[in-house]
Amino acid sequence: MPYLVYVPRDYTAARRWPLVLFLHGQGESGTDGWRQLLQGLPPALFAAPERWPAIVLMPQKPDPEREWESYEKALLALVERARKSYAIDPERLLLTGLSQGGHGTWVLGARHADLWAAVGPVCGYVAARRRDAAGRIPADAFGGVAGELAKPLIATPVWAFHGAIDDVVPVAETEAMIAALRDAGGSPRVTIVPDVGHGVWSRAYEDPEFAAWLFAQRRSVRRPKSGRSTTPAAVRSGVEPRDRPRTPLPARGTTPGRRG
Repeated sequence: MPYLVYVPRDYTAARRWPLVLFLHGQGESGTDGWRQLLQGLPPALFAAPERWPAIVLMPQKPDPEREWESYEKALLALVERARKSYAIDPERLLLTGLSQGGHGTWVLGARHADLWAAVGPVCGYVAARRRDAAGRIPADAFGGVAGELAKPLIATPVWAFHGAIDDVVPVAETEAMIAALRDAGGSPRVTIVPDVGHGVWSRAYEDPEFAAWLFAQRRSVRRPKSGRSTTPAAVRSGVEPRDRPRTPLPARGTTPGRRG
């Protein structure tokens, strides 16, 4: 799976940094390793890097028809690799994504609720949308209901966004998840933006309050006895310099990662 890693300009292994895993939408799927930068968090990150003082993982899902949970093992391995390579704060692992990535945020957030300090689904849906020839949801995709995802997320801080006039993923999908979380005893935040359709992600990721809220969340974990990482302030990459794009990105450290 192709991926990119963003490292802040002032990164130092002398302190611990939040880790953000960003899941893109269906339209950014592929294997070019760069399309996932086009929508959502990456443009907001490059426009205002001071709001995102974190290591940011931006994987690219190869198949647009498969859901993010189909790549669950690869994503968890990517997070673990980042934790070994950088000085990551184990109390601030954050998950967010838009549209198909919003669905992945709900599902992977619930499946690994003990991992994330907070989740931020943007215009996500509940059950997988793809069906096979017999009209069934594939076995590697979530086909359940909101209540199944809500129960594990009761204690996890959630802030969801959706456009009120979204004609791609109905706002009812987010409303169902928020209702299920509240019914289960959770206290999620939700922002329904009036007169905005599916592209609500710009409003979400450009909102300084949302970024500040994410980084304010912490999950208590048992700290390992070993010291923090001493990896140099650089991005590990399996791509030789000749394979990197000629036009530099607007922030240091966003380089191709290994495919796997």
